[in-house]
Amino acid sequence: MSRRAPNLLTIPSSAPFLATLADALLDGRLVEGFAPRGDPLALASATVFLPTRRAGRLLGEALRARMAGGVTLLPRIVPLGDVDEDALAFAESFTDPPRAVPPTTRRLALASLIRRWRRLLAGDDGRVAVAAGPGAEFALADALAHLIDEMAAQEVPWERLDTLVPGQHDRYWDMALDFLKIARDFWPAQLAELGAVDASVRRDRLIAAEAARLAGLPDAGPVIAAGSTGSMPATARLLAAVAHLPRGAVVLPGLDLHLDARSWDVLTDDEAPAFSHPQYGLALLLRRYMRVDREAVRELAPPAPYGRERLLSEALRPVASTEAWASLPERLGAGEIDAALAQVGLIEADDAREEALAIAVALREVLEVPGRTAALITPDRDLARRVAAELLRFRVRIDDSAGEPLSESVPGRFARLVADVCHEELAPVPLSALLRHVLARFGLERAALDAGADALEMMVLRGPRPAAGASGLVEAVAVFSPSAYHPSDPRAGMDEDARARAAALAGRITGGLAPLLVLGQGEHAFGALLEAHRAAVQAAWSGPDAGAPEDETALAELARAFDAMAEGAAQAPAMTLADYAAALPLLLADRPVRPPLLAGARLRILGPLEARLVSVDRVVLAGLVEQTWPAAVRTDPWLSRPMRAALGLEAPERRTGLSAHDFVQGCGAPELILSHPRKLGGAPTVPSRFLQRLEAVSGEGRWKAAIARGDRFRRLAALIEEEPAAPRIARPEPAPPVKLRPRRLSVTEIETWLRDPYTIYARHVLRLRPLDRLDEAPGAAERGTAIHEALGAFAEAFPEALPADPEAVLLDYGRQAFQLLEAFPAEHALWWARFERLVPRYIGWERSRRALTRRVFAEQAGRMSLAGGRFTLTGRADRIEQLRAGGLAIVDFKTGAVPTAKQTAAHYSPQLPLEAAMAARGGFSDVPAEEAAALVYVRLGTAELKEVSAVDRDETALGLGASTLERLEGLVAAFENPSRGYASLARPMFRGRFGDYDHLARVKEWSTGGEGEE
Repeated sequence: MSRRAPNLLTIPSSAPFLATLADALLDGRLVEGFAPRGDPLALASATVFLPTRRAGRLLGEALRARMAGGVTLLPRIVPLGDVDEDALAFAESFTDPPRAVPPTTRRLALASLIRRWRRLLAGDDGRVAVAAGPGAEFALADALAHLIDEMAAQEVPWERLDTLVPGQHDRYWDMALDFLKIARDFWPAQLAELGAVDASVRRDRLIAAEAARLAGLPDAGPVIAAGSTGSMPATARLLAAVAHLPRGAVVLPGLDLHLDARSWDVLTDDEAPAFSHPQYGLALLLRRYMRVDREAVRELAPPAPYGRERLLSEALRPVASTEAWASLPERLGAGEIDAALAQVGLIEADDAREEALAIAVALREVLEVPGRTAALITPDRDLARRVAAELLRFRVRIDDSAGEPLSESVPGRFARLVADVCHEELAPVPLSALLRHVLARFGLERAALDAGADALEMMVLRGPRPAAGASGLVEAVAVFSPSAYHPSDPRAGMDEDARARAAALAGRITGGLAPLLVLGQGEHAFGALLEAHRAAVQAAWSGPDAGAPEDETALAELARAFDAMAEGAAQAPAMTLADYAAALPLLLADRPVRPPLLAGARLRILGPLEARLVSVDRVVLAGLVEQTWPAAVRTDPWLSRPMRAALGLEAPERRTGLSAHDFVQGCGAPELILSHPRKLGGAPTVPSRFLQRLEAVSGEGRWKAAIARGDRFRRLAALIEEEPAAPRIARPEPAPPVKLRPRRLSVTEIETWLRDPYTIYARHVLRLRPLDRLDEAPGAAERGTAIHEALGAFAEAFPEALPADPEAVLLDYGRQAFQLLEAFPAEHALWWARFERLVPRYIGWERSRRALTRRVFAEQAGRMSLAGGRFTLTGRADRIEQLRAGGLAIVDFKTGAVPTAKQTAAHYSPQLPLEAAMAARGGFSDVPAEEAAALVYVRLGTAELKEVSAVDRDETALGLGASTLERLEGLVAAFENPSRGYASLARPMFRGRFGDYDHLARVKEWSTGGEGEE
């Protein structure tokens, strides 16, 4: 009996696919003699194959809406993209389909194989030819898994690897080929041990079994396959089986019936097939599997009046026939092109942020008309998330079908934080982030946890890092003493309750995270790390009111992810805790967390594939730049392009053809908005080739009109971003009551008072003290303190004569002073080496100074009353020398910049002159009251030790001290005036300097003046 001609139909992209399909099915235009519109029971005898589950749901809704009363028995709807045995009816010979290997198990097993291979490649010199680390290993494992699926889908036997001749390629490809030959033996053996097959193999077997079953049932009920392009051989054969059934029909999406025959034949030319053309897949399906010409396909519905099918067919025609563009006006006519582009807008945004806001405005506008719908279609997930965030400005939630990766969800980030905290041994930054996470509880109520976290942060997490690990955190809390801090420091006021809360929380943290903390050293079995991590996550999360209802979906998905990793743990490589923490985001990233569907949602975000069959009133095709849509042609790390061709695998450009087909299908909406940014990440972009071709056939005038329509959304976006003009704020100059103003300052604060009075106001009137940063490493201040302590202790121990071996003695004092830096090995090693180089230079300088002095006084505290006792000046001199020639020398050691004599003479660096005035009045109790004969700065540089006089040649130390003191008394008197304010940055030493209180003074707002202004 001759084979029946296939029943092939197509729906143009401008016609609503599922609505047209539903009407044709009910009216008997798909399968002759089957018109169940008036019989709600008849539909149940039909089977409909669709590409996705979403398409299946939407078809069911469309069928119900078209039946009387909205009641009917639906046909059996099978999603080919996610097929399972429950959705298919099998032949008796295939009643026990194979089990698919779980994706996580496969990733772990392939990553383990790659790690072993990489280590075997290490040469005698320890060099490794393949990138190391979890990121590289999982990336290579994913690429290998993709190749495995690709070989299976395209039915390329692995034995063909033997036909590739080593030595004909670069050395890397020969190494990769050797590995692939290992993998082809390893992986089937592993699957056999697991009693499973690859999911792609299982899918193809199920589809093949269904095709065989249908072919053996000529009297089966109506069978319809719709929306699939048959890109995989197994699917293509199923479509062919359905098309040849007596009551079968195949409905192709957007088959191009307008492309001329010569160009159509070029698509599947054996010598140079047009892989990147949007119709390549459909042309191959008709030629290879259906064995019919394009004329055998019937159009199920006419294109819409605005239909863009012919224009897009011309725009994307094969390169070999683009000379036909010259005759386009005669063949299409201006009227048809005008109609196709009348409702097309083009958003040419400056950057990704403007593009997202303009798209959000375009989508939001649709909601102004009841019942209208819109969708954003883009392969760029970053752009999709931006648009969803921008829509929240209007309090609009959009139905995003892709959701977000589990690794970026609230529970996913929490699990990652727990792993990071443990592998970094309770380092302050990740630990603080964990304690502040919304899911963190550690067995406490949220308020109690926050109070304990506040205390713990103040006591041990800010400033230098405590010793690593659980014992370091507990010990740091135990030895904390408020008395060690200045009275103005917030830590000095911490009471017993606060310290008890911190100690209790530290115990809960170390106890809860202990299972994972103890695995910090060496490699461990993946299963042991996973089990310990799961226990640590549970301990950190457990407590009253843990978790919000909106996180339940992600929490359930996280539990499933842990289960999946546990199932494949035996296949995973051994890891260090650091590697496990680095691998965790990769293992969680491929599991999407999809929110519940928004009932009645009128705005949607769709991926290009799932958008093929969805119809809305306005479509935004966004991210239309090269490398995004179409995506960059991916380089296979396992096979070069010639190797792929030799094996018979499709060229990478095949993905470009699928992207082109998605683009054409998306262009079928009544209102179409195309969008692309001119720059991404600061770099110029290249508009998508699809846009460039559409522009070429549209004509300059029509394209400019489309840009003008798109610019309307950019202008609206700009209005949203526009801020009303605000008056420029003035430099702050607070004037508190006199009784609140400071009556006691140190000599080092006088310079601050002169240059930036606002800092004195914030520090002494508002009593604000800057907090140390989390995990703040010691800087120049700590280094300077250690050096000052060493030099001061040395001079104090030997005030008159140097010891026999001064360098050795000074090094001993230095070791004691540098103990505070031992917790920071890198900084200690660097600065101690510098101190060792400084010692001989300093001793040489010390010997020259001792020849001029009778006695040295080190680290002397002093005070002096001014303004009739209403103000007290305090100070601590690094060194005061009683000179043999009479008088005193005031010496100050500097590890940083040294003030110039000019600055000192102008009274803007008054420290040494004021110390001289204090010494002359007997302000230093241990130092005889004498006048200063010299004011000296000593620069303790890494390359040299330099002595700099603070007194200009035209000045004397005595005169400079007197004039500076007079200036200070005037300053004290001026600030006793209630109207005198503490101005911000009155006379800054450096224009770009930033102080601890500049943000409170809003310096960046008022200091940016016009020309001629400060």
